Amino acid sequence: MKFFDFIKNKTKISIDSADINFIKNKLFNAATTNPSLILKSILSKVYNKLLYAFLLKNFKKKIIDSDYNISLYDKLLVNIIANIIPYIEEKISIEIPARISFNYNKIIFYSYKIIYLCEKIGINLKKILIKIPATNSGIKAAKQLKNNNINSNLTLIFNLTQAKKCFDSGIYIISPFVGRVSDSIYCKYDSGVNFVKNLVNLKNNNNYSTKIMAASFRNINQIINLTCCDFITISPIYYNKLKNINYKNSVLNYKSNIDFCNNENYNSIKLLNNGIKQFDIDHNRLIKLISNLINNL
Repeated sequence: MKFFDFIKNKTKISIDSADINFIKNKLFNAATTNPSLILKSILSKVYNKLLYAFLLKNFKKKIIDSDYNISLYDKLLVNIIANIIPYIEEKISIEIPARISFNYNKIIFYSYKIIYLCEKIGINLKKILIKIPATNSGIKAAKQLKNNNINSNLTLIFNLTQAKKCFDSGIYIISPFVGRVSDSIYCKYDSGVNFVKNLVNLKNNNNYSTKIMAASFRNINQIINLTCCDFITISPIYYNKLKNINYKNSVLNYKSNIDFCNNENYNSIKLLNNGIKQFDIDHNRLIKLISNLINNL
C-alpha cells in the first residue's frame, strides 16, 4: 500500500494548489488557495489561455484591486476557482487579501463580495469557504458570516487561544500551521505535531463541531502522525512523495505534550503577523503581474 492510500483511508485530503492541470481527475476532498499558489500557477503558464481570454474581456475595467469595489483581481480569482471546483469533492477555500486581516468591517464586506461573484457565475456556494487569518477581527467576522450561512476556514492558527475562540464561535474549519510551529520550538518530540494533537484533544473532549485541517508540513512523518485530523492539506510535492512511498508500520508516533506552548521562545503572535505579511507580499506581487499583463495587451 502506498502512503497516500493509507492516509486517505484515515482522513480527508485537501490540496494546496491552484494548478488545474495537477488537480484534474485526482478527486481531492478539498482545495486551499491563496495568492502565492495562484501566482505560482500563472507564472507556470497553467492559465495562459484562460488568463488571456479573461484579460481581453475585462482589461478596460480600471479597478485592478480594491477592498470595497469589485475589482479585476476579484473576478479573476473567482474565475480560477470556478475552473477548479468541478474537480473537488467538497469545499474550496478562497482567501481574503491579507491587508484587511485586522479590519472586521472590510473582512465582512470582502467576503460578501466573493460570495456575490461566485453566485453570479453559478458556483455552488455550499462548496465555498472564505479563508480568513485568525486574528481577533477575523474570528469575529467569521462568526458573523456563519450567522448568515457563509462558512469560513480560519488560517494561521498558532496557539490554543486562537483555536478555542474558533471552536466556541462554531467556525466551520481551522488550519493550524504544523511546520511553522515546529520551526519555532525545539523539543524532544515534534512540537508542531504535538500542538495540533492538543487541538484535536481539545475538540474531542468538548464535542466541538469545528473541523481541523492540519497544514504547512515539513516532512512525511508530520503528515502521517496527523491523520487524527478531519483534513490534512498538502502541496503537490508531498502528494507525489506519498504516492511513491510504500507504507511501513515503523512510523514515528509523537507524544502529546500539553505544556509545549509555554516554551519561552514561542511567539505565536509573531508567527501570525509574519504569515499575514507574507500573504500580503504575494498578493501584491500577483496584482503587479496582472497590471503588467494588462499594460502589455
